Amino acid sequence: MSDKFICDFPWIHLSVFPQGNCTICCVANHLDKDNGHSWNRISENETKTITVMNSNIPEIVNCDNYKNIRLDMLAGKVPPACKGCHQIEQAGGYSKRQRETNRNLDHAALTATDGSIKTDLRHIELRLGNFCNLKCRSCNADSSTSWIQDYYKLKDTVKLASGYDWIKKNPDFSFDWVDDESFYTRLTEFAPNLEQIHISGGEPFLVPTHFKLLEKLVQEGKTDIAIHYHTNLNYKWDKITPALDLLTKFKEVHISFSIDDVGDRNTYIRSLSDWNLTINNLKLFLSNYKFIYRITQTVSVYNFMYVEELEKYLADNKIRIKVSLNHVQTPDYLAANILPKQVRQDKINSLHGVISQRNWEDLYGYYYNLEANGQWDYFKYFTEKIDAVRNEDLNTIFPKLL
Repeated sequence: MSDKFICDFPWIHLSVFPQGNCTICCVANHLDKDNGHSWNRISENETKTITVMNSNIPEIVNCDNYKNIRLDMLAGKVPPACKGCHQIEQAGGYSKRQRETNRNLDHAALTATDGSIKTDLRHIELRLGNFCNLKCRSCNADSSTSWIQDYYKLKDTVKLASGYDWIKKNPDFSFDWVDDESFYTRLTEFAPNLEQIHISGGEPFLVPTHFKLLEKLVQEGKTDIAIHYHTNLNYKWDKITPALDLLTKFKEVHISFSIDDVGDRNTYIRSLSDWNLTINNLKLFLSNYKFIYRITQTVSVYNFMYVEELEKYLADNKIRIKVSLNHVQTPDYLAANILPKQVRQDKINSLHGVISQRNWEDLYGYYYNLEANGQWDYFKYFTEKIDAVRNEDLNTIFPKLL
């Protein structure tokens, strides 16, 4: 990789969010209205947000925002949309940009003077609407139908990381794009060199229409690709086995299980989940299908002080699977860096040699030198409000946070 802040994704990636809007990548900064998830305009002179419902794929890939990001990178600038990766790298962490930029592309040769490119999707990420059977603390109604009732109870008193009302009123957006079979047909037309598809939700295994995409890829002989799923494991096993049988036809299948903690703590963070069902389905995956597995543990203020317990549980129960870390960034009042820096440093120091070296380095890169974000009081306020709605109690489940 050159010294320039170049990322492959603006040239080869499409990321579709639950309401149909598109972004250069799933971690692009969505707070800057010129460069974020929901603010990708059809052109700089129009206010219409670009979505898979109102634009075709070449139009999305070559909207003004995407072109400007490419031109900034080629000019040696860090685009505002990409400042999150830049900050992680400056702090000594390993960013998504670094993980994904490995194709030896000649970015300049692929780019016209106005920043446009020929559409050649190699990497696709689909967040399949918001149908979900869980309502995780760090999630929201935009990504989970199970959150909607709590959203309406809390939205006037709590700063939720959700624009659900606005999404529902905005004609540009719809969660129903996932049921349009023609979208999946069009998608493959612009991916002649497809390498990977990442599929999440909501809960993707509860959105059966998208299996048409897998069937079409099999019919066209495009099985020499890697399929990645994120799933919450909370469903009846026999309902998903037809899809799993279909996945066996692909070169690589990666399944990432979303588990954040152990027992009651996991149920508190991932509300409506059943711990026994979660572990039983995990074991069924491992024993019945030879896919590539991992657990994705999302680190937040809730589980930071308990982060090693999940790896310990798996080892104690002889469940052989790697754990990788994800990090809550939005809402910022649930991010682990609301804890004092010294508290985080002491915890990270105590974990050296206890958790995997990769995860220790990940925690170090994200949190060791990061200043506290000043949101502790709001975290307590939010938690009290949502505890009251859900009849739950943080103090009982997470005493180390007191």
